[in-house]
Amino acid sequence: MKQSLEGRFAGPILELLKQGATPEKLALSIALGAVIGVFPALGTTTTICALLALALGLNLPAIQLANYAVYPAQIALLLPFFRLGEKLFGAEHVPLSAEQVRAMVHANPGTTLRLLWSTLWHAMVAWSLVAPFFAAALYAIARAALRRALGQEQREGAPAGKQAAR
Repeated sequence: MKQSLEGRFAGPILELLKQGATPEKLALSIALGAVIGVFPALGTTTTICALLALALGLNLPAIQLANYAVYPAQIALLLPFFRLGEKLFGAEHVPLSAEQVRAMVHANPGTTLRLLWSTLWHAMVAWSLVAPFFAAALYAIARAALRRALGQEQREGAPAGKQAAR
């Protein structure tokens, strides 16, 4: 698994660094891609990441790579965001098993759609409250790691005389 993660994520990120991307821009791309990647509205994160990358001048491959890397976390965090949203808004607890949702739709489709939209909206607000903290933490960690990787790359690529002088 570690080799898979390195090959699919770390390797391409290090290549972007070698091609001249700054650690700061890459770190911001990674942090925002990962945080947006767990946004609780399925099917929206690729577009949001692309628009954000274009608007902020971030690295598009890096932000999308981070977005795709956290997809399992997005699925795992759906229910916690739904429940946090319910608590924040004092909303009624919505049963979310496939069978329960199917029964609700069959019984009253309009009410079910309003209830599910409300649940999703509350989850998005919950995400927006925690996302900045996770983005800041991920940015700091990624920036430090990328700076270290860039320094190591520069030391390894320096001529032998310059390495000895360091």
